[in-house]
Amino acid sequence: MGACPSCGGALAGQTLTRRGPAGTVSVEVRRCESCRRLAWRPEGTSDGWADAGADPSLDYLFDWQPEPLPSPWALVTAQERPALESELLAEVSRGHPLFGARVIAIARCEGCDEVVFSVEADPARFVSVHLTWRGGPEPPPWPRTRDLGDAAVAQPCQS
Repeated sequence: MGACPSCGGALAGQTLTRRGPAGTVSVEVRRCESCRRLAWRPEGTSDGWADAGADPSLDYLFDWQPEPLPSPWALVTAQERPALESELLAEVSRGHPLFGARVIAIARCEGCDEVVFSVEADPARFVSVHLTWRGGPEPPPWPRTRDLGDAAVAQPCQS
C-alpha cells in the first residue's frame, strides 16, 4: 500500500485518480489511516508517495461504506444494468420527465418492476421508475416515475 510521507503511517482506503486537462499528468491519491493527510504519486508508477496535505472535503470519498439496501431492494449488477437502462430508454416518450435524459440503473425492487436510476446530468438526483416491460414507447405519465431527490431507495417501492 505504501507509507505516508508525513508520519509513516499506512496509506489505505480508496485510490482516487485525478485527471487533468490533456497533456497533464494523472495522479493517484490515497489517505493516511493515522494522520488523515493525503498522499499522491503519478498514476501507473511505483514512485514514492508525496505529501498532498489535508483536504476534509474529500474525506467522504475515503470514509463512505455501502449499507445493505432495505428489503425488497437489491443493487443492480453490471450485467443487469444495460437491459434496465435500455428498457427505460425504449419506454419514455416525448413529454415524459426523463425523455432524453441519460440515466444509470442503481437498484431494483425484487418484488415488482420498479428500478431506481441516477440521473446523469445531476448524479445526486434519483428517480424511481415502474417499468412496463412492453419494449416500446409508453404515453406519459408511463412509465410511472417518482422523483426521490437524493434519498435513493430510502422509500418503499410504489407497488
